[in-house]
Amino acid sequence: MPILVVQPQWKLGNEPEVENISIPSSIAGNMKTVDLMVRVARERAGHPIVRSLALNILNSARIDSHQYLDEAEAIGRFVQRHVTYVRDAVGFEQVHDPILMIEKISSGEARGDCDDMALLIATLLLSIGHYPFFRIVKYRSSFGSYNHIYVVDYERNGYEKRERLVLDAIIKDRPIGFEVKHAYGREIPI
Repeated sequence: MPILVVQPQWKLGNEPEVENISIPSSIAGNMKTVDLMVRVARERAGHPIVRSLALNILNSARIDSHQYLDEAEAIGRFVQRHVTYVRDAVGFEQVHDPILMIEKISSGEARGDCDDMALLIATLLLSIGHYPFFRIVKYRSSFGSYNHIYVVDYERNGYEKRERLVLDAIIKDRPIGFEVKHAYGREIPI
């Protein structure tokens, strides 16, 4: 199955740039996609537009200093409210660059699936010093590959994990923090 990485329009004028990578339809393919998402999140976290949006979200939500889970929750809520869920094309895994997603949010046209929302949340969190994780899950043990991805963040005291916050922005009828029951899950540091 091909994976298409859709990048911002400013790279080629009016047309988004697409990087086409072949991946297997299996757990190995899931892991290749997650590896790509980790790379993109780390690269884009230092971009000024990403940090600017993260800081604007925190300012709008009036988050006080050192309230790390409140920061993460505000970012999760923002993505939950501003990105409409839409599935990928049949036979393709599309991953939208976080900067493209920010451009689309600005124009009110942001749409994406779970990996697009997770990548945007993770990138925003990295830009303000968080250490988030991608959580990949299977809803049934019998499934051959993972079905869903979202972000998990922890309140940290030094490097010790503390309180856990689930940031699953595709769930529109529940508050950030809600986690759908699943048979198996794995967290991958970003």
